[in-house]
Amino acid sequence: MRRLELDFRRQPQAAKRVGIALLVASLAGAAAMAHQYQRVSEELALAEAAVHKHGLALRKKTPASTPEEAQRVALQTKRAGEVVSQLRMPWPELFANVEAAQTPDVALLSIESGADKRNIKIAGEAKNLGAILTYVRDLQGQPMLADVYLESHQVQQQDPQHPVRFALGAGWRARGSDRNGG
Repeated sequence: MRRLELDFRRQPQAAKRVGIALLVASLAGAAAMAHQYQRVSEELALAEAAVHKHGLALRKKTPASTPEEAQRVALQTKRAGEVVSQLRMPWPELFANVEAAQTPDVALLSIESGADKRNIKIAGEAKNLGAILTYVRDLQGQPMLADVYLESHQVQQQDPQHPVRFALGAGWRARGSDRNGG
């Protein structure tokens, strides 16, 4: 029988070669990424300079010369205002208030907001109508929400457990407003 020698401390040469190959490949990838980052940074700087240059040029232009152009500018201004309104929404506080009223038998599907109207729409599914009514009552107790009401509900007959889909409406109060007004 041949003698078997085991050396647990020594690493096989193949493992060293694989490790070195991975190191070289990683360094090459890092160098390529650094080069790509530098190139994209330069392109970004050029684009920002162009936008700044054209932005100044646009400000020097005369007002819209045709009614169609004036209407287009007004529409774009309105859309920009809507985006700004959405960005100014107190989303963290609204989500905190909605999450604080969570009940185990209710699953939320969506939350939508109309920033200009200061209202939100909540869609969800519950095990039964009683769970929905409990959820509405819990939402009414939240400091940021006002006038919570059940807009619609429908029993899902095709589902064997017959859950109830619902839609709620609620107003929201601005930060720092009192419980009686918005």
